[in-house]
Amino acid sequence: MPSGAGVLSSGTMRWVEALLAGAGDDGRAHGMDTRTRAFVTRTTENLLHAFADGPAATSRPLPRHNVPEVYGT
Repeated sequence: MPSGAGVLSSGTMRWVEALLAGAGDDGRAHGMDTRTRAFVTRTTENLLHAFADGPAATSRPLPRHNVPEVYGT
């Protein structure tokens, strides 16, 4: 029986690093700046709120297949 648990896969190894981007960490931001940090921080907040409201799959829209639209494949 499915548990109904939600799972987040950010698809990047730089998610946590992006949360610190532009914070003066001796250049380890790999070209990310405060705009990146603001976007990733807000996205993280939105995701955590969605999961806290739970279950996210019933209260948020389902993902849509947009790979061809984004990548032209």
